[in-house]
Amino acid sequence: MFKRILQIIFILSAIALIASYFMKDKLPEKSEIDERLFQEPIQEHTDKEPFEKKVGDITYNIKPITSYELYGLVVTYHNANKWWDYYHKVWNDFINLKDVCVIWGSNIDTEVYKQMKFKSGSWTCYMESKSGAGQEVQSKFSFSHLSNNHLLADNEEIAREIMSTEIGDQIHLKGYLVEYSSNDGQFQRKTSTFREDTGNNACEVVYLTDFEIIKKKEDIYREIYKYSKYPLIGSIIIFVIYLFWSPLSRKKDKKK
Repeated sequence: MFKRILQIIFILSAIALIASYFMKDKLPEKSEIDERLFQEPIQEHTDKEPFEKKVGDITYNIKPITSYELYGLVVTYHNANKWWDYYHKVWNDFINLKDVCVIWGSNIDTEVYKQMKFKSGSWTCYMESKSGAGQEVQSKFSFSHLSNNHLLADNEEIAREIMSTEIGDQIHLKGYLVEYSSNDGQFQRKTSTFREDTGNNACEVVYLTDFEIIKKKEDIYREIYKYSKYPLIGSIIIFVIYLFWSPLSRKKDKKK
């Protein structure tokens, strides 16, 4: 009976984990989108002088190009501290915390985003139409209403908010489009200043002065995914202990 209960817990937890994994990043409906996400980003001239910021042992030279403000829906992201991210570690780039790929405007208004798939790499954002979607879906998608934003921050409160951002969240960011480099000469990176460009060097590099999740995507699938792993792991651990404990118990009984 004990083994049977463990099996049931394991099977139900595994089903819940797998099902919620595929549902947790489902993007919100158009009706759930804050109206500010339908407007264009605000980019203006700035007189702010270049400045330095130190993160850890590295000093970064930051050159503001324009001021920048954006409301967007997060469709995919990449955390720079992932164990397999080779480039950020080799280049000592510890001020670029996260890359957040967002959409806004017509891509939400036409609801084309619901027929697209999005994925992030170390520096890039990829998108393609879902299986079964026609060619007109791809042609309807506006690349000028999507941006992959390399987010720079040295403020702890802003950094925590950035790192808590997930797919489906609606965000507001404000700061400067910048060029930056490290004093150790490991790298130099430039920003795009146009939404219409694609490919290499088309990403926005943003030094943040403000960052806010204006609407967090909260749904039952994300909660199920978060908590279903615990009974799954627990049932495995208990079952392994049981397998070892049972033979030992039988040996003790025989000796008696």
